[in-house]
Amino acid sequence: MMSDIDQDPPRRQFETLIPLINVVFLLLIFFLLAGTMTPADNVAVKLPVGALSDAEREAPATVLVEADGFVWLGERVVDPKIAQGPLREYLADKGMERVAVKADAEASAESLLLLMEALREIGVKQVTIVTERGG
Repeated sequence: MMSDIDQDPPRRQFETLIPLINVVFLLLIFFLLAGTMTPADNVAVKLPVGALSDAEREAPATVLVEADGFVWLGERVVDPKIAQGPLREYLADKGMERVAVKADAEASAESLLLLMEALREIGVKQVTIVTERGG
């Protein structure tokens, strides 16, 4: 006959929650260490409200420069040496004074300078050269 002493005591259900609690605490510690905290300002400052003009809200016109120096104005391809007239027409249609230039990494500096001079001569006020972020 078996006695009651030889039997294992029944397992408690809460023991299976311990690994889950460990994971939750590890995640809490990770987010506390990985998060960035910004210090509070010493003085309360009322910041001014900025306003953008309609021209600043619109995306700039995009001009593409190929490796061989040819300039793309929408669907039209032009030589950078004679780009001033087509640029004027292209930007007049867009009605913009801001231009984003996306040049191929192999494009020559000369072709970019010709394009920049043409943009300046037709009255473009802001030129942005789009690049990829370096690592």
